[in-house]
Amino acid sequence: MATSYADSAQARAWDREFDEFGRPRPSHKDLYHDYGALQAQAQVREEQRAIEAVRKKALAIRINAAVDQIAEFWGLEVKKQ
Repeated sequence: MATSYADSAQARAWDREFDEFGRPRPSHKDLYHDYGALQAQAQVREEQRAIEAVRKKALAIRINAAVDQIAEFWGLEVKKQ
């Protein structure tokens, strides 16, 4: 019994000290992770990376085609792939 009283008194003292510094107390939702939401966010990020990779590949093809057209216009040697 004495230990639980000491623990709760210590906890109250810690809470008072924490509040004196103006720090908000963390709520229970801040203390625990929602692993389902974290997995969903990871999946969305992975999909975005895949979309970005496809976009970059298409952009590289367009840029190479434009460079080839410019080289052809100026009579430079064009590499055929």
